[in-house]
Amino acid sequence: MRKLVYIFTAFILIQCESNNSQKSSNDLSNDDQINLTTQPVEVDPLKAIESEIIENPNSTNVYLKRALYYKENREYEKAIEDINRALSLTPDVSILQYHKAAILYEYAVQKQDVTYLDESKIYLNNCISEDKVLIEARLLRAKIHLFEEETDECMAMLSDVLRINERVAEAYLIKGMTYEFLENATLAASSYQTAIEVDPDYYDAYIHRGMLADRLGEDKALDYYNSALALEPKSIEAHRNKALHLHFNNQFIDARASFLDVIQLAPDFEEAYFNIGNTYLGQFAQNEDITDYVDSAFHYFSEAYKMNKTYVQAIHNMGVCFEIKGEFSVAREHYQKAIDLDNNFQPALDAINDLN
Repeated sequence: MRKLVYIFTAFILIQCESNNSQKSSNDLSNDDQINLTTQPVEVDPLKAIESEIIENPNSTNVYLKRALYYKENREYEKAIEDINRALSLTPDVSILQYHKAAILYEYAVQKQDVTYLDESKIYLNNCISEDKVLIEARLLRAKIHLFEEETDECMAMLSDVLRINERVAEAYLIKGMTYEFLENATLAASSYQTAIEVDPDYYDAYIHRGMLADRLGEDKALDYYNSALALEPKSIEAHRNKALHLHFNNQFIDARASFLDVIQLAPDFEEAYFNIGNTYLGQFAQNEDITDYVDSAFHYFSEAYKMNKTYVQAIHNMGVCFEIKGEFSVAREHYQKAIDLDNNFQPALDAINDLN
């Protein structure tokens, strides 16, 4: 049977934040001490924060709270405005410099603009030089070092973190990511495992360990994804990775169930429809006398295509379905359409050459 096209792109988690970091003290006065404790809000948290601002317009804390609210909701420009207000009131507080750096970092990721990353580094470097025990700043700086492929500097920063507190799970997670980048799977696996041992509820560590297990061809990848799902049952990422693991181990029915879980959580996630189609073609490859599988596969590839008219892989796999059913001219049209969208798409190039 014609070789199918799959999507198995690992999630990049360098942006993830952990709650394991030790909080450090700062130099604010008691009247303006930064309090990051989440206040229970019954209606609208933003309105509650804005009411606090009206009552305390010169409070650093309230502007920080609103900045963090905007950051959580990915409204980074507004978050930057508010963190700047907080810094204008108390400019020399290291924790505020860290939060501005963190907002700029996430904004850089969103915009794919290294200008904001460079600005983030300036605040982080100032923060680290002024505060000798602020773990959050060092973890973020380590992430940026890794992003910039500065592995020695990344490891040095992580060593600083672990000297301050050896039980920071995120430090071991980033170490594992660094070892993976250096293609040292043994040390990467050990670091991820240490992160899990330090914090058994660390979702990100299970996800990374599972993806590494998949790359190494280890069956226990499924256990790690299930552990992640036990912690975050509505995680699209974990359901997706679990589904792909099952699919590539020829467990097509179970894989399809997990992809359907993805669709329940994200009805417009086109890749899930595409990969459900692949599960049906996988079953067809095992039972070539059941052509209903091909029809079901085509339906889901078509659904993915409806959502994205430039979905080259889906168009190609629709062509595969037509070729299986002996409709070679229609199959050729689909392969050509895929090539027209991406003239370097090798599966379609090979397919149309075989038909000619």
